[in-house]
Amino acid sequence: MYVNCRNQKTMITMQQTCLLISICVLISFGPVTGFSQQRFDGYFNNLIIPSQGSAGKPLKQNITTDYSDYTYKVSGRGRPSARLISEQLFKKLRNETFTPNSRNLTALFAFFSQLVAMELIDTDDTTCPVELLSIPVPKCDPEFDTACTGTQHLPYERISYDKRTGQSPNVPRKQVNKATSYIDGSFVYGNNLIRALYLQGNRSPKLASGDAWSKYPQKNEEGLAFVANPDPVEHAYHDQYKYWKLGDKHVQENPALLSLGVLFFRWHNYLVDKLDSKKHHGFDETFSLARQWVIASLQSVIMYEWLPELLGESLPKYTGYKSDIYPDVTSIFDAAAMRYILTLIPAGIYQRNSRCEYAIQGKYEGVRLCNSYWRSQDILMEREDEVEETLMGLATQVAEAEDVKMVEDIQSKYYGPLHFSRHDLISQTIMRGRDYGLPDYNTVRVQIGLERITSWDDINPWLNQTNPNLLQTLRYLYGTLDNIDVFVGGMFETTPEGPGELFRTVIVDQFTRIRDGDRFWFENTENRQFTDEEIRQIRTLKLSDIIVNASKVDASDIQENVFTFTAEGSGKCSEAKYLPEQVLEPCTPHQGYDYFAGSEASYIIIWVSFGLIPFLCFFVVFLLSKCKQWRYNRTVQLLQKNLKETLGNQAGFETFYDDIGKIKGPQTQFKGTEWLWDEETRLVIIRIHHECVLDIVNLKGKPLRTVNMKDMKHVQCTLSSNKKRNVVLIRVSKEYDVVIELSNESQRRIFVETLQHTLANAGASIDYQEAKLKNIYKKAFTQKKRNQLLEKFFKTVFSEAFQMDYDPTLDQDEIEMRQARDILETELTKEEFASALAVKPNTDFVENMFALMDTDHNGYISFREFLNAIVMLSKGSGQNKLQTLFRMFDHDGNGTLDRDELLKLFSSLLEMANSSLTRKETEDLVDSMCKQHGLTSHDAINFDDFCTILSPHMDKIWNAGLEWKGCRNYIPTSGDDRKRSVSSLRRLSAVVTNMFNAEARKRTGQSSDVTRFLKSDSQASISSIDSSSMDTNLGTNVGTKRTGFIAIRETYTPLKAKMRRLKHFVENNRQHIFYLVLFFGICLGLFAERFYYYTVEREHSGLRAIMSYGISTTRGAAAAMSFCFSLLLLTMVRNTITFLRGTFLNLYVPFDSVVSFHKVVAWAALFFTALHVVGYGFNFYQLATQPTKYFCIFDTVVFRADILPTFNFWFFGNVTGFTGLLLVIVICIIYVFATQTARRLVFNAFWLSHKLIAILYVLTILHGASMIVQKPMFYLYFVGPAIIFTIDKVISLSRKRMEIAIVRAENLASDITFIEFKRPPRFEYKSGQWVRIACSSQGQNEYHPFTLTSAPHEDTLSLHIRAVGPWTHAFRSLFDQDCLKESPYPKLFLDGPYGAGQQDWYTYDVSVLVGAGIGVTPYASILKDFVHMATIKSTYKIRCQKLYFIWVTGSQRHFEWLLDILQEVEAIDQKGIVSTDIFITQFFQNFDLRTAMLYICEEHFQKVSGGRSVFTNLKASTHFGRPHLGSMFKTVHRAHPMVRKVGVFSCGPPGVTKSVERACVESSRTTKALFEHHFENF
Repeated sequence: MYVNCRNQKTMITMQQTCLLISICVLISFGPVTGFSQQRFDGYFNNLIIPSQGSAGKPLKQNITTDYSDYTYKVSGRGRPSARLISEQLFKKLRNETFTPNSRNLTALFAFFSQLVAMELIDTDDTTCPVELLSIPVPKCDPEFDTACTGTQHLPYERISYDKRTGQSPNVPRKQVNKATSYIDGSFVYGNNLIRALYLQGNRSPKLASGDAWSKYPQKNEEGLAFVANPDPVEHAYHDQYKYWKLGDKHVQENPALLSLGVLFFRWHNYLVDKLDSKKHHGFDETFSLARQWVIASLQSVIMYEWLPELLGESLPKYTGYKSDIYPDVTSIFDAAAMRYILTLIPAGIYQRNSRCEYAIQGKYEGVRLCNSYWRSQDILMEREDEVEETLMGLATQVAEAEDVKMVEDIQSKYYGPLHFSRHDLISQTIMRGRDYGLPDYNTVRVQIGLERITSWDDINPWLNQTNPNLLQTLRYLYGTLDNIDVFVGGMFETTPEGPGELFRTVIVDQFTRIRDGDRFWFENTENRQFTDEEIRQIRTLKLSDIIVNASKVDASDIQENVFTFTAEGSGKCSEAKYLPEQVLEPCTPHQGYDYFAGSEASYIIIWVSFGLIPFLCFFVVFLLSKCKQWRYNRTVQLLQKNLKETLGNQAGFETFYDDIGKIKGPQTQFKGTEWLWDEETRLVIIRIHHECVLDIVNLKGKPLRTVNMKDMKHVQCTLSSNKKRNVVLIRVSKEYDVVIELSNESQRRIFVETLQHTLANAGASIDYQEAKLKNIYKKAFTQKKRNQLLEKFFKTVFSEAFQMDYDPTLDQDEIEMRQARDILETELTKEEFASALAVKPNTDFVENMFALMDTDHNGYISFREFLNAIVMLSKGSGQNKLQTLFRMFDHDGNGTLDRDELLKLFSSLLEMANSSLTRKETEDLVDSMCKQHGLTSHDAINFDDFCTILSPHMDKIWNAGLEWKGCRNYIPTSGDDRKRSVSSLRRLSAVVTNMFNAEARKRTGQSSDVTRFLKSDSQASISSIDSSSMDTNLGTNVGTKRTGFIAIRETYTPLKAKMRRLKHFVENNRQHIFYLVLFFGICLGLFAERFYYYTVEREHSGLRAIMSYGISTTRGAAAAMSFCFSLLLLTMVRNTITFLRGTFLNLYVPFDSVVSFHKVVAWAALFFTALHVVGYGFNFYQLATQPTKYFCIFDTVVFRADILPTFNFWFFGNVTGFTGLLLVIVICIIYVFATQTARRLVFNAFWLSHKLIAILYVLTILHGASMIVQKPMFYLYFVGPAIIFTIDKVISLSRKRMEIAIVRAENLASDITFIEFKRPPRFEYKSGQWVRIACSSQGQNEYHPFTLTSAPHEDTLSLHIRAVGPWTHAFRSLFDQDCLKESPYPKLFLDGPYGAGQQDWYTYDVSVLVGAGIGVTPYASILKDFVHMATIKSTYKIRCQKLYFIWVTGSQRHFEWLLDILQEVEAIDQKGIVSTDIFITQFFQNFDLRTAMLYICEEHFQKVSGGRSVFTNLKASTHFGRPHLGSMFKTVHRAHPMVRKVGVFSCGPPGVTKSVERACVESSRTTKALFEHHFENF
């Protein structure tokens, strides 16, 4: 069965549904006149009030309710526990088990009473959401608290009510009766047309049968609704598809009730045969006529046979139909009076045959009622005629006595839900009265017209005489007569003669109104349903007649009055049977149920899998990056292989012989593979020179390493003894080893022989030894090991030289004497020395510096030599440093520098700075310097003359030293390390120093000069930078002077300082802060609104009752998440944002931060997504632990009532759960591939994964489409942004298909590609904007963003693209002249332009442009545009009147194309409105000696060349190192004191933009101007 739990819908096919709806419409809206056909749902029985008595109407409240809050809260709050009352008053004691009915009422009468109740009442549906009340269980209750905890409770679920009631005291809660209030055959046909049509046979007026003899109904293959209760014995649900199709959904409760259901099924079919035998009718007419007779039969049996037996009297005579009488069932009748029949129900059911032989169930007599609940069909199918046997047995079985005592099967072993398999029906009945808000017993008596009971004895005088203790117990429990539950009071009026005054009055009133208010009552002659003769026949019809005619039971097998048993009219069986509890099978015990059982593993696996999804995505990123690296390596290997094949014999070995056959020749070369470390190798060519020099070059001939073996007297060589035997290791003293893999053993042998012969000619020897390849690799002293040793070497030297703390324990190595010895014996090669200085080893400066420091001229710099030089350059005076520089170029050592040597000194410095000066210009520079100091006539200058030339600049030289840029990470810091304990610091340095001093004492008998020098100047530092003396040249450019002044600064507390910084931060970022606060405010507002709604306003829905605050959290997160994911679309509408930049909105919205805002929104969406997912982790657990009926709160989810939805159902069994699972996977993929690491490693995967956003939106729409919790809300957030995004995308697509022809292309230095292409028609842009381009040969749909370097006034567009990735490298290769040859340029596809923050430079009076690396590209366009406007005198159109350009570059040679633009700008800019400063960072900082000398050269060259720089050939100021932006911004303010807002624009790596941001904040804090920062990162 498929049940909705709220209105118990039946699942049928679409075709059947359409047919049934059509029939319903025809019947419902047919001709109103007459209404000769009685409806199944009771409507239009009363033509004045059509809904009166119909199914689904609230119970009639004919007495005033007594809800504790006057509206809906249960009454009787101060009364005893219903279970305590049941145990104390209604439980049969052991000596009270044999209590047959004194009036000889049969068990058939008792179970037929249940049929009557089901015909009139269906109030078993619970509220939705389920309102659960707890019935306290007395401590040590024998059934429900066997452990004597005193904490047990029985569950009670409140009855379903009319949602229009219970909202105010004026309209208190009214419970709904799903059955009609008429005796209209609902027990046989159901109370709706659809159920009745499914019961009817196919093209037959009979009810559908499942066998050829029409003995049993058809199986429930369509899935009609039945009450789903578990079998308390098997503790499981039965398959309802195997149930018989019958009218009442409770009919399977017990075998007796089911037997009656089968009986009336047969009775209908019997009547059909009788009607057809008299006159042929159509199918529907015959069915209707048979139904009329069945209804009339029930009306007659109930009203004139069953009811008189119950009351002991008949109703007043029928006087006709009265339309003003309401037949509706009252709440007092349902909750109390009709429950009187519980006292009659026996503990078991007898079954007998026609020979009065009673069936035995194993060793027990009869069928135990408590063990037959909801397994009735299985019991009745054990024997062929078991229905007849049951009916005959019930007819001869005496019911229970009419008293307050109930059998155990009702009082403690009644059925319950799975989690409470046994229940107490008496407790439930008492609670039902309280649930209905019924007043107390005395109040009810008064309100229905009876006298108030004033004495406990007056409740039941007969009981007071026979069992006064019971009344005393009642008095003890309630304490007062005005507090007794109405059911309890009514039952205590019971006597052996039947129900007491209260119940009798209610029952008589109810059935009288049912009879007199029924327009289709069989005795109503006005409706002309039956003739007078037919009425007389029906009036005399008894239940025994129905049994005899509709079954195989003979008239002699049962008595005429089957409701009572008398010996005279008992038929064949003259003795009545009574079934006491002792002879019956014991009831199975109470059991609980774990609804989560079976879901544990799947719950853990699924949530662990959820947690692993991000890691799996990262693993996929790792695999893709490895695959990419593998493809790259494979390509490189193929290229190397092709190159080796191209080289041919060059890559082999060449040997030249003299006339007598000896090896001779300038060199011998071999091809092989050099092993570097682990898996790291490279293809090389090894050249052995006859001068004992080993050169290692790559396949293109580029030198990789040179090993000089001239001075080696003994060379150790290790050969591999296993595998291919083709590896050779050459041990190189004072350097790292060489490990070469030759192609085969033969070539290795020739290589070794050649090496041996070469060394022998030089007088050296070679030793061979063999080892396994693994050991060779393990023992090889590789470059990596050498670098680790050098790291300790440099750290020790600098620590000793600069008196810094160095704790070598930070290196995770033990401090051993052997390590100190290794460091002390380490000697630097020229290449390692040049690497430490971060310059090329073949420069003149390095050659001369190395020769000067190598005092023993052995080609290496020892520890002592290096330490002496470091101390001299760092601690020495300016004169000492100049003397060192002088001696470097005094090659002949005569104490003078001739013209060529002086020229070489300055040329070497300019060479390291990549200066483009010619020799003639360098000579002019030197002549200018000599001429200035009167040294022109000197052929050579001595040291004093050299000092005279540099004397004006001694302030730059005095504190100068050498910057060891190549080993910057090895210099120990003096900050955090000094905080360490003294005992742990400088241990290695002390060991080395002690060893060094010991060796010095051995040589000279005294400590070393270095030690003495250090002791004398222990407080000196490496260098000091006077930032105030830094020449930024900005002041010079604008004509201002540096003025000294004393600043009087206000003394303020740290708190005030923080507040001021906060103030300036807010001022600089006020727009960003406003929109962030607005965004997060909306997110939190949406979250809070939904959270409050589901916590408070929708608490009545029951969602929070099941899922606690998890549902509130998830719905709040869903709202915020929907907003964030929808807002993401608005951050990607590039065309719209570009358009809005040109409007007034640009003044109020920081459009240049849209990318950052995109990331903020994405992270917020991820946070709320995670909150949503984690919340549903708890929600699904809560759902998986609840009974099925509790899920009635979900209107759109249909559940099988006999199948429990497990945790797997919530994940995989519905659209919401499954799409949620897919959404988590998609979101993880999108976010993981959007991380910086993934973008760097696999950019294409990032780009493709970001396109999954469309799938994300589709899944989100589907996710909410099933409306399990609420109606879809996502579209409210999504529709607007989606429309804007779609329009924006259409605009972009309309441009993408335009092919743009390239006019000119050129590959420039530093991997820069310049392209110039045609400007499309109507292509308007602003300087600083960017475009997206695709290349036809690279894929027409793969677009990449680049900034335009052309100016808006130019006729063509231009880009400067730096090759930094696969696409840009491939794009650069397209324009290689060797590749192009005669081929045309590829076509481009253009998308844009798009706005950027740089385009707003003209909105400030003064703008500062800071470009780093390739980030200068937008400023090329801006500079050209600004100068163009200045040239045509159009600067009045823009606000900006002064432009500062700061270019930070590693070397001016990297971007020579920009130099051309800057030269063009300088040529046009005659008024000096553009000020340019260039900072070269790959050279040395200001404190470096070389930098000081270059500044001197720069100053003199500017005098000679008219202000041009010696490095850039520009008038712009050139600096070395990084800019001190704070000082520069302050200079800008001093130059423009009236400007209150300065625009600062930066583009470059994040480090650069962050330093600009800090400088802006600092300058805004310390000056009167506000420096607004706009930046872009790449």
